[in-house]
Amino acid sequence: MLFFKKKQKVIITIHGFGKNVQHEFDPLSKHIDKKKYQIIQFDMYDPYDPHDDNYETWIKKAEEKIHEYKDQEIILLGFSMGGVIASYLASIYHVRSLILVAPAFQYLDLANITNHGIKIVKNLAKKSVSVPSASQTKAFQTIINQYKESIYHIDCPVTIFHGTKDEVIPVESSKNIYSNIPGKKRLIYIEGGKHRMLYDGIMEECIFTLIDDALEDKLI
Repeated sequence: MLFFKKKQKVIITIHGFGKNVQHEFDPLSKHIDKKKYQIIQFDMYDPYDPHDDNYETWIKKAEEKIHEYKDQEIILLGFSMGGVIASYLASIYHVRSLILVAPAFQYLDLANITNHGIKIVKNLAKKSVSVPSASQTKAFQTIINQYKESIYHIDCPVTIFHGTKDEVIPVESSKNIYSNIPGKKRLIYIEGGKHRMLYDGIMEECIFTLIDDALEDKLI
């Protein structure tokens, strides 16, 4: 008689653009039931190394995680820029489901990002170093431009959460792409939620409960 080991459900998180990198998911990681899921966090780049600006290398690091857990049931969870990258990965690899939080499908200009606290331009007069660097910001822009349409080529269930008060990525960004996503899908607006609701200490209970439901396939 043959016995097959049950596949473990693995949540691979893909972080956004900024200096917090994988730590954006720390509160969620503490919340997740480790008996049901293994949650993977990693940095795609070093925000304090201005020369770590090759977007292809960033994406390759994410792909390596897919390969590492290819024998398990993979759930991709992407935040902001990570939502675009996670969508790309879901379009070329087999995954159980895709969960996106405030995905950055809409192109952002430098002024918009700067106005909301992400330092991306060097102040040459003060000789200060921005984190992330200007070249890393260019890599971020390239990722959005090159991979934002990957969401239209996904065959796994897709759940999107977007705060109605998102001050960085307009909620219309998710609304605009939603109608063209094939297959099973769900877009949920988080009333009053801002961009960093995964770790702002305000909306965490709300968004985490909904993510729990998405992980258990209760929303689609």
